[in-house]
Amino acid sequence: MRFQEARLSARLPAAMIVDEGEPITAALVNFSRHGFRLHVDGRYDAGETFRLEVSGWPRLVGRVIWNDKGRIGCVFDEPPSGKVFQTMCASATGYDRDSF
Repeated sequence: MRFQEARLSARLPAAMIVDEGEPITAALVNFSRHGFRLHVDGRYDAGETFRLEVSGWPRLVGRVIWNDKGRIGCVFDEPPSGKVFQTMCASATGYDRDSF
């Protein structure tokens, strides 16, 4: 599954919660309405699901699509609504992104 849509660059602290375990520190590198990329220590397999937590965002569930040396590409199981996505963009950039 691959979406061709603009991604917003970001460098935000994030956490992955796998199987309701302890938060795993990560960095959110970019995101779109349907997916995102994280830099995180460890190896995560394609198909693995987790909860993504970023300050100011709702809790979202993601699924690993690919991994490569501490980088993972993921999709949201349920993409956020347009309004929620605009709020996510604003919190990531400090201003409202109408273009998404």
